[in-house]
Amino acid sequence: MNWRLGLLRDLSASFFQPGKRRMTNTNYPNSKIQRLTTKLAFGHRVSIYTHRKANMLDESLELMDRMIAAAIGINRPNWSIDLGTDTGFTAFTLGRISNSVIVSDTTEPILRQAKRLGQERQIANLHVSQNTTEALPFVDESIDLVSSKVSAHDFKSFKKALEETNRVLKHGGSLVMANAIAPEQDDIAHWMNTMKLRRDCSHTKNRKISTISKVLTEIGLRVIDHGCKRIYLRFNEWTSDTNVSSEEIESLRRAFLNAPNTIRETFQVAPVHGDITFSWPCWVFRAIKQ
Repeated sequence: MNWRLGLLRDLSASFFQPGKRRMTNTNYPNSKIQRLTTKLAFGHRVSIYTHRKANMLDESLELMDRMIAAAIGINRPNWSIDLGTDTGFTAFTLGRISNSVIVSDTTEPILRQAKRLGQERQIANLHVSQNTTEALPFVDESIDLVSSKVSAHDFKSFKKALEETNRVLKHGGSLVMANAIAPEQDDIAHWMNTMKLRRDCSHTKNRKISTISKVLTEIGLRVIDHGCKRIYLRFNEWTSDTNVSSEEIESLRRAFLNAPNTIRETFQVAPVHGDITFSWPCWVFRAIKQ
């Protein structure tokens, strides 16, 4: 059976071709607004964003790779999906260990870049889908493995996104997710999300581990492995790929440098030669559909 007919509701593998593009998420009311906001925030600077993602010091990568390997075991996945793919770095790993992998994102320029980079790496089994995570265009129980790397903070409805993930996963299938998490203390979590929203208008929310765990339990995804790591960043590079004004960047800089001690300690904020180093805590977990 043709893969388009058997697996997907409405995935157009040729949506980059003029006149053939079809949106796959029109049943989710905020999807058009979300795509526009994300495109305005990052679409025109996707090459800079790709470079930063490729060079970012992220301790979660090795742990996520280990969990993906454990999820696969001895059985090669037939279909895998990378949600909020950015420019496909996690998807490229999935492409080498799955029969087919779908890169899913809301933003067309990011998907173009992912497709190009996949072709350069000779990943022939890579397909693209432009959709929100809250409205996945795939049939029930059709996916073996779902990954999401540093994208969950942009989900407009976190619970709906995980419900969709649970819907498309086969029984026994795995979700492997890594994302910066907010501390349990409300004031520190509020500071983190405020800084990220000021930098990126498409930011929704970094959530607490307790919040994520509660949602996973409610929808029937059971965490069987997890760990906490760090994503290390430099302020100048972190603010270089956004649309915010130079005045707002300097205001953000002052907010980092003048933050209370508890916040600077939590996020390891330190001035370094005209720059600021800091880090976000990151939770990596593997959950299975029961």
